[in-house]
Amino acid sequence: MKISFRHIILAGSIMLSASLSFGENVPNDTITRTKKLKEITVKGYGAERNLNAPEMGKISLSEATITKLPVLFGEPDIVKTLQTQPGVSQGIEGFTGLFVRGGDNDQNMFIYHGLPLYHVSHLGGIFSSFNVASVARVDFYKSAFPAEYGGRISSITDVKMKNPDFENYHGRFNIGLLSANLSITGPIVKDKTAFRAGIRRSWIEVISIPTLAVLNAVNKKKGKKNIASYNFMDFDARIDHKFSNKASARIIGYYGHDYLKIGLREFQPDPLYVGGSSTNYNNPGFSDKNTNKFSWGNWGIIGAFNYRTGKSNIEISAYYSDYSSNYRQSREYQSDLSDPSTMEYNLSKTKNSIRDAGIKANYFGEFSKFYNLHAGIGYTHHKYLPEGLANEIKTADQSIIENNGSHSTQADEAYAFVDNTFNFGKAIALNVGLRGVLYSIEGERFTSLEPRASLRILLSKNYSVKMSYAHMSQCVQQVSRNFINLPTDLWQPITPRFKPLTSDQYSLGVYGTLPYSMYFSVEGWYKDMNDIIEYREGIPPLDPNMPWEDKLTSGKGWSYGVDLSITKEAGSFTGSIGYGLMWNWRKFADLNQGLKFPSKFDNRHKFNINASYKLNKKIEFNAGWVFMTGNRLTLAVYNYDVPNSFFPDAPSVGYPKPGPNQKMDGLNYIPSRNNIRMPAYHRLDLGMNIYQNLKKGRKGIWNISLYNAYCHMNALTIKKENYNFKGDDNYHTYNRAFKTLGLIPLIPSVSYTFIF
Repeated sequence: MKISFRHIILAGSIMLSASLSFGENVPNDTITRTKKLKEITVKGYGAERNLNAPEMGKISLSEATITKLPVLFGEPDIVKTLQTQPGVSQGIEGFTGLFVRGGDNDQNMFIYHGLPLYHVSHLGGIFSSFNVASVARVDFYKSAFPAEYGGRISSITDVKMKNPDFENYHGRFNIGLLSANLSITGPIVKDKTAFRAGIRRSWIEVISIPTLAVLNAVNKKKGKKNIASYNFMDFDARIDHKFSNKASARIIGYYGHDYLKIGLREFQPDPLYVGGSSTNYNNPGFSDKNTNKFSWGNWGIIGAFNYRTGKSNIEISAYYSDYSSNYRQSREYQSDLSDPSTMEYNLSKTKNSIRDAGIKANYFGEFSKFYNLHAGIGYTHHKYLPEGLANEIKTADQSIIENNGSHSTQADEAYAFVDNTFNFGKAIALNVGLRGVLYSIEGERFTSLEPRASLRILLSKNYSVKMSYAHMSQCVQQVSRNFINLPTDLWQPITPRFKPLTSDQYSLGVYGTLPYSMYFSVEGWYKDMNDIIEYREGIPPLDPNMPWEDKLTSGKGWSYGVDLSITKEAGSFTGSIGYGLMWNWRKFADLNQGLKFPSKFDNRHKFNINASYKLNKKIEFNAGWVFMTGNRLTLAVYNYDVPNSFFPDAPSVGYPKPGPNQKMDGLNYIPSRNNIRMPAYHRLDLGMNIYQNLKKGRKGIWNISLYNAYCHMNALTIKKENYNFKGDDNYHTYNRAFKTLGLIPLIPSVSYTFIF
């Protein structure tokens, strides 16, 4: 039998899992016998822990922290909470983009209790794909990445699901303006087997039906009918079983999916509506229907077995993750409804998918106060469909079909890591790790050694200094021409023509305590990024006749800055102040004439102020303010003359047009890529939580929020328009105007949570 790369890795995984007979002391996922304990207050979870822990750039969020922030449409959101951190840009207002320390949105890894996910947003990013009611904790890394994590170069977001209750049934129901969610947990076999499940569903398509009906009734007179429908759903489930006090197992499933349909049908209106009569109106009628359908989402399942003994733990898990994005655009046109030969049908389809199947084994041992070890290995088989394109044209007498063959690519990835933590007394803590990756695709193999190191020196009880270095690699990138994270953005794996994306990040920080139970941190950082891929200039991304690799080019990026935060976590009044200063550059040989240019999200300054005041046991007030230097975009500010033309500042590309009102056109002049900085972004959000104690231990929570409380219409983009004025001398003159487009005004929202 021929021994393949995959057989070797699988054998190694099995041998490691068989040889490691110890277990981990860590795990939030380790299930011990449930006992009823008195309520206690846990300290050292956030900023205080950051002072003493060896790693830097780590943020841990609890469910309570996430739900304290004022929310949009009554929906607490993990990603929007992370956007408030210094060094993290939000991209576009209202959306769940995450641009960490100069990185792009695809450079962030999201892990749902060990399951990797490739798409974590609904409605183009207005909602994230995580049901906060099911989340216990979120660990966010933007600097000193533990060697356990890999596959992305800018950040890791590790979302931990709540453990199920082995003794009692209880749950939570939340209803907001656009969606509702339900979470429930309880025993299947008391003290042995338990479950937790959550489901969230939007009803946007339901509440939009009356609006759409009224709009179509009005537009019917104009011969138009709007087509629109949208819904999303996510579902998570978990079953845990305890074999003994040492051994346990769990199965976790996740499903998140969106469906969007939008279009317009135009037809010949009723003649009575356009001034004619049914007797003398001889137009045979026409029909023109344009429809766009989007379908995208993630689903996956992971099973894990956990065994612990003493202060050691081993966990073996296997998973399957499936991401797909489909776009379908169709047009049905018939110029004469009485003549079938005038029918024409056009269809364009795009498909992008990633399917991962993996196995991994992790070991953690707390050998002494001086030394801890965390090690593991894993293997993943990837199946990519980078770009499945098809075009179809049908008329009465011909049919043309074009496609790029929907060529899929398979890859094998194996890794091993070791993380060592040394505590030299109380003063010095050192974490040193190494991750090795072997990636094979299309007969080519890429290897990567990724060293990680962080050092903490405790200057006194109240102050510490940290420094860290991390090298990361990434073998798949999502290429986009948009500011918004859309399902049509395609994930592209590396090939023999493109090397893996890599980064090197250096960080130095100072941490300390302040009066009134406050903590501060200052982190300076520098990040190099190599082999970033982008679309070439002037290339149509969805051309089925061009291989997808020919549409791309690679380059480099670098960013640097300072993150500062002040946090108060105890008392009736809590909150944080964050400031980020950043420079963010890109350079491609095939873009911008080979010269460096700023990234789209080169947000130089960013302020976040979040505050929460607990008036009493029943009422809590929350507020959040953000200020951010504007994004960048490419815009033609000037135009230059077409040869032999006498009108040098005409609005668009072209030549003189004939006619009495002829217009002389010029050429757009764009000096460089991302040459314009948009206006600064700022917004105030206000919220209030009202807590109710109900009968039989049940609780109710009303959340009332104002998003963008002072209604500042932040610019999403800048539009260039040209106005044609006819003066007294009958000569036409053109005035150019630049207008900002704002989308989100003041939005009030209310939601109710019932805990039972």
